[in-house]
Amino acid sequence: MPIYEYHCDDCKEPFEVFVRSVNAPAQAVCPKCGSEHVAKEVAAFAAVGLSSGGLSASSTSCAPSG
Repeated sequence: MPIYEYHCDDCKEPFEVFVRSVNAPAQAVCPKCGSEHVAKEVAAFAAVGLSSGGLSASSTSCAPSG
């Protein structure tokens, strides 16, 4: 279930909208001022567990070490 990020054009506040279905059209409304003049933001994805050196065997293994 995605969370979309928006920015209100009227009060300039950022906010998030939790959408229960990808197919459900959601009309976002600013929770601070109630405006429907909002713009969807482009979200960056974070990769958890990755480093500049890539994955190591110890970070990807589920087996106990030792």
